[in-house]
Amino acid sequence: MALAWPGRLWAAGKHRILPSHLKATDLAQMNPKSIDNRNLAITPLEDFGTMGQTDLAVDPARWRLVIDGAVERPLSLSLTELKARPVLERTVLLICPGVFSFNARWKGLSLGALLRQAEPKGEANRVTILSVGKKWPKVEHFFLREVLANEVFLAYQVNGRDLPRKHGFPLRVVAGEHYGDDWVKYVARVTVSAKGKKG
Repeated sequence: MALAWPGRLWAAGKHRILPSHLKATDLAQMNPKSIDNRNLAITPLEDFGTMGQTDLAVDPARWRLVIDGAVERPLSLSLTELKARPVLERTVLLICPGVFSFNARWKGLSLGALLRQAEPKGEANRVTILSVGKKWPKVEHFFLREVLANEVFLAYQVNGRDLPRKHGFPLRVVAGEHYGDDWVKYVARVTVSAKGKKG
């Protein structure tokens, strides 16, 4: 059910369905938690903005994704092993508030499925994602429940191409209801923990 408000269309009382005439690159002032991007055109890769590190060179033959912390079965997986898993593909709008925005088709895998394989311990409620790099590592935190619901997943391709280096090769976070600063690039480690109020 959609509710009509003056000048706006809201889906299920929460997400504003954006009309197709809007340009995804003009939406940097919007809150990703309040919008529905289903009608927006895909932004060409050459029009993407970037934030944070853009020059980390990762050797895919040596790189591993480590999942550890409050889990029964820690994992260490290669990029080849990750690409062999069931594919998760979605069109998601990335917004860096006040700076840039773009709408892209992200292809990757379910981080929630990986965590289920790792078997989070009963008290676990948070997920910390850490990037490659010892000098300026990027760290972000998510509720375990949103990761298990696939609201946060991992991508290795964008718009039909392997992630370019400046966009986080070999793996980056896609988190549709979070601002782009939470979308960790160059992902290397996922640590499960029990912190604060249970989410």
